[in-house]
Amino acid sequence: MLILERLPAIRQNILLFCGTIVLSTVPFYSHAISPSAEIQTETVTIGESTYEIPEPWIGNKIPEPSLASSKFKMIPVDHTKNGTKLFITEDAHTALLELLEAAKEDGITLKIESGYRSRGYQKKIFVRMLEEGRDFDDIIRYVAPPGYSQHALGTAVDFFPSNWQFATLIDYEWLRNNAAIFGFTETYSKNNTMRYPWEAWHWNYTRQN
Repeated sequence: MLILERLPAIRQNILLFCGTIVLSTVPFYSHAISPSAEIQTETVTIGESTYEIPEPWIGNKIPEPSLASSKFKMIPVDHTKNGTKLFITEDAHTALLELLEAAKEDGITLKIESGYRSRGYQKKIFVRMLEEGRDFDDIIRYVAPPGYSQHALGTAVDFFPSNWQFATLIDYEWLRNNAAIFGFTETYSKNNTMRYPWEAWHWNYTRQN
């Protein structure tokens, strides 16, 4: 008597053909997998090239809200790097000014390097970096692909300097201890569960009024 062992991962079909037992190479599943359950790839087109979105960004698109220009307010230029004109939503603007004033009272001078950025503007950042000779996989280590940036919400800001040095400053320590009071959270904290790159300088207004 022939005894067939059942593999733990795949149950094989047994076919009887001309008196011979043949093992089918096609796996048998207890229930069908619908096409919608298959893993879908996500891409972004920049210029004439299309790039596949990798982890951890894949599956985490951030829909860009339809916001009228009247919903934005400019951050006072004395609070921005080099007096750059930057904008955020009204609610975030009010909370941010309160945060900046409180930091100043504690002897901390915070400067904002980036605020609202549309999907189109995010593409321009990638175009510039690609033209500088960097490749897509290198850029997305620290810059969200177009369509995946929290800056499109109009509630996120990057403090200066927007690089690893910020985590070494007393400015960062002050934000960690006080930013939540004003409704701001560190989205991409160190060792975050989503495995996003650590961005100590990136803070988002999350309080709902």
